[in-house]
Amino acid sequence: MTVLLVINRVLLKVAQRAEVLGAVVVMAIVFIFIVPLPTWLVDILIALNICISCLLIVLALYLPGPLAFSSFPSILLLTTMFRLALSIATTRLILLEQDAGDIVEAFGNFVVGGNLAVGMVIFLILTLVNFLVITKGSERVAEVAARFSLDAMPGKQMSIDSDLRAGLIDGAQARDKREQLSRESQLFGAMDGAMKFVKGDAVAGLIIVVVNLLGGFSTGMFQHGLSAADSMALYSVLTIGDGLIAQIPALLISLTAGMIITRVAPDARRGVTNMGAEIARQMTSEPKSWMIASVGMLAFAVVPGMPTLVFILIALVTGSLGYYLMRQRQRQEQPEAEAAEAVRPEENGSEDLRGFDPSRPYLLQFSPALRGTPQVTDLIHAIRQARNALVANIGLTLPPFEVELDDSLADDEMRFCVHEVPMVRASVVSLVAVERKALTVEPAHAIAGLAERDEQGWVWLAPDDPLLDDPQLERFTAASLIVERMKQAMMLSGPQFLGIQESKSILSWLEHNQPELVQELQRIMPLSRFSAVLQRLASEGVPLRAVRLIVESLIEYGQHEREPDALADYARIALKAQIYHQYSEAEGLHAWLLSPQTESILREALRQTQTGVFFALDDEHSAALVSLLNQAFPLRPKLKSVMLVAQDLRSPLRTLLLEEFNHVPVLSFAELSSTSKVKVLGRFDLGQDELMRGAVA
Repeated sequence: MTVLLVINRVLLKVAQRAEVLGAVVVMAIVFIFIVPLPTWLVDILIALNICISCLLIVLALYLPGPLAFSSFPSILLLTTMFRLALSIATTRLILLEQDAGDIVEAFGNFVVGGNLAVGMVIFLILTLVNFLVITKGSERVAEVAARFSLDAMPGKQMSIDSDLRAGLIDGAQARDKREQLSRESQLFGAMDGAMKFVKGDAVAGLIIVVVNLLGGFSTGMFQHGLSAADSMALYSVLTIGDGLIAQIPALLISLTAGMIITRVAPDARRGVTNMGAEIARQMTSEPKSWMIASVGMLAFAVVPGMPTLVFILIALVTGSLGYYLMRQRQRQEQPEAEAAEAVRPEENGSEDLRGFDPSRPYLLQFSPALRGTPQVTDLIHAIRQARNALVANIGLTLPPFEVELDDSLADDEMRFCVHEVPMVRASVVSLVAVERKALTVEPAHAIAGLAERDEQGWVWLAPDDPLLDDPQLERFTAASLIVERMKQAMMLSGPQFLGIQESKSILSWLEHNQPELVQELQRIMPLSRFSAVLQRLASEGVPLRAVRLIVESLIEYGQHEREPDALADYARIALKAQIYHQYSEAEGLHAWLLSPQTESILREALRQTQTGVFFALDDEHSAALVSLLNQAFPLRPKLKSVMLVAQDLRSPLRTLLLEEFNHVPVLSFAELSSTSKVKVLGRFDLGQDELMRGAVA
């Protein structure tokens, strides 16, 4: 007990002064190179070398990741020097005293086994395995890992900065991630260099063996008077034993280095795990593979000349394990399926819910009476084409449609929901729709549109109704009306799907070709502000496909402007060519202007608050504006036209028109280039009930 207490105290003191112990170890290794050692001390050091190599390889199996053993390159250097020092010490003993200790002699006799040729072959195989297979492979992996880690560092650093600006991580987490990134790069760089020591150690081991064998053979014959046979027998045993006590620890440490370098970072969702647990989990993740392997072993068992019993036993083991894993997976999946059934409110309304399903972004609901009808199939196809056109032409990131049948709907009803909130309700019928105001007298046989489906301005007529013979009477099918309303609904709801994640995806796409541009934008503004600008542009139908122009304008003006509305206006100016092309026709841009009196009224009604700029118009002017807008911008115009106003009035006027007149494009004079052709259709005057038509108005 007294001895154990003394040892514990000594170890405690050593642990408290680890830096002193490290210096002592380095100096001791240097002295081993120079000072002759007794055989008993060499035996202790050889045993210690084997123990260290075994300890390191077991430790590598339990590491959660490469960074958990970041001191390994230094340890690799020290152990390599320690092995070389031991090789020099044993070489000195072999040549001077013909005795290198019990361990060297035991290894030599055990491997040689009375046959020098066999011993040499086994030693060469171990050496070549270490040098050509493990060391060479580990060196290549370390080289590639160091290069890839260095190449990926700027991208990872940008990702950390982006997450920090987006608020996904805080400052402390960002510092930890940067420190981890730096340590990872340093580790792989150090491992790349340290593996050169291991490679050199393997070469040195071969040279030392040749020196020991030839030098010992010559020394035994010329200095000690031994015969050639006796000298070869003595020194071959000692040389092979010396080579093995150097190569076996070297093999283990090279294997340790390879395991650490080739270790893939574990899945963060599974927490901290070790290599053994990962291998076991991944090897048993597919029970069918074990069953197939078992069948393969049975196939080998029936091949003539093969050891049938051996392959049958292996097939039984692999097949039993595969069957056990398959049954275990079925037992695990059954409670999950039962739990999923238990949380369905329609079947277990009295039970407590243990989860919920997220709402579906875009949902088309139809009456069960319409199931499988060609009319519904064609309608869904037309709606999807309209959605795809908005995605392709404007760049909206719209979610895909989900379609379901709903018993609560009438037999001829469909519904479009955004996040399961109804936005469009319409009739799916084979009748023809005609605007009610287009009929002088509403026929008794006409079916009036339902107000709850926003069809009160229409009447439904049979396709063969005599009223439809009038060529001047505009008529529409139910499908065309639904598609038109769906386009408006998608334009209204589309901006909400341009969130932070979608904006990040857009920047990632741009980063492939213009990485510096994206890096500069991320330096100037957070991702949330960029997303807000895209949402404002999308709400007005501005094409977002020219992402580079948008980003460059935000970089230019984002350094001194932080309001998303103002930044969106700058982006619109950068996209003036795209906007002009979007609304112009062969004759140019057809525009409605504001009279000077109307501009004065609107400027006087401007109000600035913390939430933005808006118009505070009185009832008379509001009614006049609505009347003029209805005259100038019908829902189905024969001529494409825009409202052209001053730059300071554009954004608040567009906000005013957003709900009821979302289809009205509002442009500013700053968004026109010097080559733009404008044809003035007339002017808005809030003091009059009718439009002032004509270019001279």
